Amino acid sequence: MHVKVLEMVGESNEGWRSAVQSAVDAAAKSTDKIVGVEVVNFTANVENGKVVDYKANVKIAHKS
Repeated sequence: MHVKVLEMVGESNEGWRSAVQSAVDAAAKSTDKIVGVEVVNFTANVENGKVVDYKANVKIAHKS
């Protein structure tokens, strides 16, 4: 099996799980054979002491 990997950043104001899903959703627009996702890093933006934007750096594996 030949697998390629896309590196992406997903963003959400709801949480990290949603941020990961947004990256998978974006990747699914250009490929329909996604087989896995690896979360590399989680980050967030903070305003006035509150987390306002969640970000997930991910690697998305897909068959070509």
